[in-house]
Amino acid sequence: INQQILKQNIGIDISKDAFDAYLVALTKELDIVSIGGRRFKNTDKGIEEFVKWAEKKANPAVELEFTMESTGVYYENLAYTLFEEGYIVHVVLPNLAKKYIESLGLRSKTDKLDAKALGQMGVERKLSVWHPASKNIRILKVLTRERTKRQKEKTVVKNQLHALKHSKDRPASSIQRLTELINFLEQLISDIDKEIKQLITEDEVLNLKVQNIISTPGLGITTAASVIAETNGFAGFNNIKQLQSFAGYDIKIRESGKWKGKSKISKKGNSYIRYALYFPAYTIIRKSPHYKTFYDRLLDKKGESLIAATAVQRKLLGLIYTLWKKDVCFDPDIESKQAA
Repeated sequence: INQQILKQNIGIDISKDAFDAYLVALTKELDIVSIGGRRFKNTDKGIEEFVKWAEKKANPAVELEFTMESTGVYYENLAYTLFEEGYIVHVVLPNLAKKYIESLGLRSKTDKLDAKALGQMGVERKLSVWHPASKNIRILKVLTRERTKRQKEKTVVKNQLHALKHSKDRPASSIQRLTELINFLEQLISDIDKEIKQLITEDEVLNLKVQNIISTPGLGITTAASVIAETNGFAGFNNIKQLQSFAGYDIKIRESGKWKGKSKISKKGNSYIRYALYFPAYTIIRKSPHYKTFYDRLLDKKGESLIAATAVQRKLLGLIYTLWKKDVCFDPDIESKQAA
């Protein structure tokens, strides 16, 4: 069968501690052949063993490719290693992988079967070739995620302080410690903001793109940095719908026969992007007549401000994508199209 192979791909289902790999081939008769799989530890040693296994298992006469999902950060070490070894790597969005796997009609779901399905996807579909994000964008992701965590910690402590101040027999020392903790977290956030700004300023290409994005009323540098970092500079995204789905803004419709439930966003996506856009959405509603009109129209229709504001977040994400891809500053014409 080796002489008949047209294309071969190893699908990889990866998690924090381990990953399943499965080699699948496409023959010249266009048959899909499952060659075999194995589980490896998601460590440097495990990855080294995997590369040796893959080279031994695959047909040396046919180029070997790899397909995996962009799941958290757990895929990164493996993807970078394979890229540096000179292999073609495909990193697909989780929602696209899920839809493909569902289309196969598998009755069971295991890590091994998912890996096999990703391998099949790799030989059947023409997938985009993955290229690692720049070093600065990788650093930006670390900084923006750190900032988000410190910001959430600050919110928790502020809520604790508020509750304490309204309780009976509250010791002044406890109030002082919580206040000092808030001040400490605010200083950490300020330090991170300075690092983010410096990193962007020192990268000429990145700085120009960020300046285009923050020319939008209500969008600041930390919001732009978070969205850019979480999307790896929008690498692998071909349209706004893919991006919105990645962020968890795709609409989940619930209906059966004549019954129709409420449509909701899936939230099965990148929560860092949704967190980054939450407050800017309300700011742009106040500052932009186009987005204010869009928000009011949805508020009248749905009757819930959160639903209307979430729709604004979706539009705002699409606007950021457009400004980044087209290398243009914000202008009312783009705004009116995004807010339509």
